[in-house]
Amino acid sequence: MRALFCLPLTFLAAASPAIAQKADSLSLTYAVHVGGMHVLDADADMALGPDGYRAGLKMETDGFLGRVAQWKTDVRAQGHLSGPLPRPRQFTAHGSWRDQPRLTTVDYTPDGVPTLTLADPEPEQDREPVPADLRLGTVDPVSAIVAVLDQVAKKGDCNITVPVYDGRQRYDLVFATQGETVLEASSLSVYAGPATACSVQYKPLAGRWKENRSRDRDREGAKRKDVPVTLFIAPAVAGGPPVPVRLEMDSMLGAVKVHLAAVKAG
Repeated sequence: MRALFCLPLTFLAAASPAIAQKADSLSLTYAVHVGGMHVLDADADMALGPDGYRAGLKMETDGFLGRVAQWKTDVRAQGHLSGPLPRPRQFTAHGSWRDQPRLTTVDYTPDGVPTLTLADPEPEQDREPVPADLRLGTVDPVSAIVAVLDQVAKKGDCNITVPVYDGRQRYDLVFATQGETVLEASSLSVYAGPATACSVQYKPLAGRWKENRSRDRDREGAKRKDVPVTLFIAPAVAGGPPVPVRLEMDSMLGAVKVHLAAVKAG
């Protein structure tokens, strides 16, 4: 699920007049609502250009949620756009869960082979290993979002399957176009207008929790059920790149809705 929230995703070319400006980079704030309650904000930044891309997202629980489930994460990626998939140079996912560090860094060789250069805790402590052959030809979770943004920008659809290795798990993200829609104005979002609706499927392949982590395996099994996830993609600023303007899905705690709450070009 974190992979889906790490979205600098796509908007269409009808940005709100209040933010109609061209930008080489964007700073984005997303408001996450679960069961109708605002639970946290996520701050994202992205820059796409001929010399490469960089993108990242920061989230941290606070208030009541922060007291019962203290969690923070900062995920970042950088690389080049060439060919059908991005070519990442480095991916980092640094954060903590209940004051326990969760640190991951994946570096890539010039020919695209991922190498896990930092892992705390080591994946093998609690997860089954990801075979070396399954890591080949993959990108990181943030670059996977860049891939679908690039697909929408170039082809006008989001029909792409992206092989992902995040240093601990190997899975596919399967994006598919659901159609064009118009998002109505809302006090929760700064974007209103046409958008491309994309379904997202998470297909796990390797890196499951080990048998001694039965509770985590059960939770992961529930997460893997066919839960419909819809991303709405459109350019948030006139002439800017596509980014996520909304995400909708169901969860055990109620409907999850992520709205673009603020955008700044710079």
